[in-house]
Amino acid sequence: MPLCCRNLRGNWVFQFDVGTCGEKSDEKGLESVRQEERSKKLEQNLKKADEWKQKGDDLLYSMIPKAVALRLRNGEDAIETCESFDDVTVLFGEIVEFSELCARLTAMEAVTCINGVFSLFDKVTDSYNVFKVETVGQVYMLVSGAPERRPDHAQNVARAALEMVDQVGKMTTSDGEKVLVRIGMHSGPVAAGVVGLKMPRYCLFGDTVNTAARMQSHGQPGKVHISESSQKHLQKDDFITEPRGSMKIKIINKIREEAFVSVPYMLLKLG
Repeated sequence: MPLCCRNLRGNWVFQFDVGTCGEKSDEKGLESVRQEERSKKLEQNLKKADEWKQKGDDLLYSMIPKAVALRLRNGEDAIETCESFDDVTVLFGEIVEFSELCARLTAMEAVTCINGVFSLFDKVTDSYNVFKVETVGQVYMLVSGAPERRPDHAQNVARAALEMVDQVGKMTTSDGEKVLVRIGMHSGPVAAGVVGLKMPRYCLFGDTVNTAARMQSHGQPGKVHISESSQKHLQKDDFITEPRGSMKIKIINKIREEAFVSVPYMLLKLG
């Protein structure tokens, strides 16, 4: 503040405490710098929070379809996500002779091999309208037609299957052996939804799942084995298939009786 006083001649003069004004100016400057630093830090924290939220969403959507995950976030109970689907296509893919591969390689070499195959499969699924359901050991499972109902579910799975076989055919193990996969697919009805409280997953249930697994286990290495129902779907497009001849593949139907699926087909290529 200015100080008022008389000089020797009796006139009023004003004096200013320059030191005090300078200190206050410095304090204002420092406070401004602190506010700017706090603002930058807050902005950085918000950016990091958005990045972690995106990572969390990506992880969630890799386990549960996005449409289903959003329903759960909106408060729906997990059991309410379970639905019946009249027609979907399920695929199973397995690394051929995986036990022998594990016997030849070290544990880490075997893990590296299976990670390479499944990572490749994951990239393929991103290119088509299919959803990776799960991996169990050396087996990979995916579906199209659930939870998003679509008429071209068999075509999507068939294209993904052909690319999987083609891409894996270029891979070799650490000891130079060729990697082969055996793939099977089947089309039909399923029930699907999120089950469980811990580590919830989107699961499929029904005879269609069992039959697709049988198509895979009875297939040939490096080939895509498809059921008659899938083959009928693919007739609408330029897929080239050939019958494998009369085969009996044991399944359990919905009334728990043994049944047989005959005349499966081999999916060769997209014409």
